[in-house]
Amino acid sequence: MFKKVMLGTILSACMLNAAGYKIPEQSNDGLALGASNVAVNFGPDAAYYNPANMMFMHDSRHYFENTLAWFHIHPVKFHTNDGREFKSQKFDTMASTFHFVSPEHYENWRFGLSLAVPVGVGIGWSNKDAAFSGKRFKLKAVELNPTVAYRINDKLAVALGARAVYTKGFVATELYGDGYRHVHGDGINFGYNLALSYKPTDELSFAVTYRSKVSLKVSGKTRSDYTGKPQANGGGAGGAGNGGAALNSMLDFYGKTKVNIPLPAQLQLATAYKLYDTTFMFAYERTFWSSFNGYDFEYDNAPKNPIFYGLYDKKIEKNYRNTNTFRFGIAHELNPKIRLMAGFVYDQKAAKNPYSVSFDLPDTKSYAYSAGINYKFSENLEFAFSGLYQDRQKSSASVKAMKDQKFSIRPTPTTLNGHFGDAKIWILSTGIKYKF
Repeated sequence: MFKKVMLGTILSACMLNAAGYKIPEQSNDGLALGASNVAVNFGPDAAYYNPANMMFMHDSRHYFENTLAWFHIHPVKFHTNDGREFKSQKFDTMASTFHFVSPEHYENWRFGLSLAVPVGVGIGWSNKDAAFSGKRFKLKAVELNPTVAYRINDKLAVALGARAVYTKGFVATELYGDGYRHVHGDGINFGYNLALSYKPTDELSFAVTYRSKVSLKVSGKTRSDYTGKPQANGGGAGGAGNGGAALNSMLDFYGKTKVNIPLPAQLQLATAYKLYDTTFMFAYERTFWSSFNGYDFEYDNAPKNPIFYGLYDKKIEKNYRNTNTFRFGIAHELNPKIRLMAGFVYDQKAAKNPYSVSFDLPDTKSYAYSAGINYKFSENLEFAFSGLYQDRQKSSASVKAMKDQKFSIRPTPTTLNGHFGDAKIWILSTGIKYKF
């Protein structure tokens, strides 16, 4: 009947990803190499990308890395089939991540810790039709990921980690100037990750990693107010004989709310080969988006009428498929101090049909191009600079709105058919690596 808003997400990293809302780039090397650095790592980001590789870091010392990134999300345009155009708001923000690897305090054992931002959507619309289901979406999310690795022999290592994800979000929708709904919430949820690395030779590496699904259970408060002129239902939508109840009494609500959004499981198969001073990397990534089949806000003591139910309380079904992502990277040691890096990523679209593409989640396939440089100041200190450009392809969509851009006691829903146009995302990052 009506389009209900997902608790859309915007992280401190605030990035729209092609398939859904995941963010794989969690370090300078990860950004420069398109997150293909799974079978081999050049620093402590191994603690996140593949903790089994911690056992193949040569020095038994403390490793630390910190990255600061700037994200720019270019406005997205929605073109309707009848010739109208809506434009989202651009967004700029900063984010920071860190990674740590311990010395080998116990023979054949090492410990790691990462602070990362694993998912994100950030988008807002001012047009009335778009604001009806997607005025503004925000969610700050941080993942703390402690890991432990064990060396089985000189060629094989395994690792296990725990995932603690904190989320805090906000969503706003509008009723064509006659009302609004604001939702605030947060939550802490848990998962795990596994990794295996095999190095048959010094030049060749293979890896398998798995990150479990995390159900992001977010709880908070909702305020819904009708601010337009009172409208008696006359025995219509609200039912006969109720004394002419007004829309403000049917839609006004303030109370507890919860929603569940999956951070899907992810499997990676990766390899790397070093030829003289150049390392070639490839990672195949399978993301199990089929676990995302919709979202449903649950309200405590919500108004019991079909208007509130249709606008805010009816589950929205999503039809998502599991996706494949292909990551390619190359790193060249120009000299003992300088390493040059580049990457390319193809990411599939997760939504199976236009009804699963929306103003809050304009899912599409994408191509990403990246590059970076790492400079070694000394044996203990390194500096890096990286950049990534993501080209998001156009995507057909069928979204819900109100006929004639009006909301009344007898609302008339309609479908806006069209497509989201090409979109662009830029990420620039800088950071340091230090060991002691």
